[in-house]
Amino acid sequence: MKLNRHPDSFLGVEQLGTFFPPYQPTFPFAGEYIDDFHARIGSCAKGSGLVNLDEVFATPIKGWLRRADALKLYELGYFVMGDILELGSYHGLSTCTLSRANHNTGGQKRIDTVDLSAANCAKTIESLRAAQLPGQVEVTCAEAAAAVRHFRDEGKRFAFVFIDHSHSYQPVHEVCRLLADIMSPGGFCLFHDFNDRRNGDSAHPDYGVYRAVIDGLSPNSFEFYGVYGCTALYHACS
Repeated sequence: MKLNRHPDSFLGVEQLGTFFPPYQPTFPFAGEYIDDFHARIGSCAKGSGLVNLDEVFATPIKGWLRRADALKLYELGYFVMGDILELGSYHGLSTCTLSRANHNTGGQKRIDTVDLSAANCAKTIESLRAAQLPGQVEVTCAEAAAAVRHFRDEGKRFAFVFIDHSHSYQPVHEVCRLLADIMSPGGFCLFHDFNDRRNGDSAHPDYGVYRAVIDGLSPNSFEFYGVYGCTALYHACS
């Protein structure tokens, strides 16, 4: 299968947050959308704005996903041939998106989601139940890097990892340095808030996702695949 890479979508630090590249498919499929659910995501926001998926999931779920972010999440959750890891669930908007993609392809993938906040984990479980997707996801309350080390030591490998546990440099950088140990060959990792102006703004020194990814991912292990909305996609070299 020939995958689609979009290297021209890479943004310099001075470009962050000035525009949000549109969704473009990584996997080949016919038409504008993969299926009806993907199309419903696409219709839930105008332009590059935030999606409102309350009606799609038949329950209000608090979260911040741009149209391109949500479309890319669903695509990757749909097409990857292996287990999925999410670092940072908040209230479960991205979790439910990934779980629905898994459900719509037969539900054979295991999804692990990790959040440091016990309250967020409880809300994620509540959201999954309300969306009738509770049986497909294992919710763990833990620090992200510690969870990744645990999965590594257990010999776990993931075909897709969504990283959204922190906006700060050190926690994201630490995870980046560990990712190669848990990625399946040819797997994907998607970083939320990569394309955010606060990453390059001295007024927001606590923001460091962009630099953490650039510094933390080895070019020998990961290849840049594209920016979509505020997310950046990298591919684990086989």
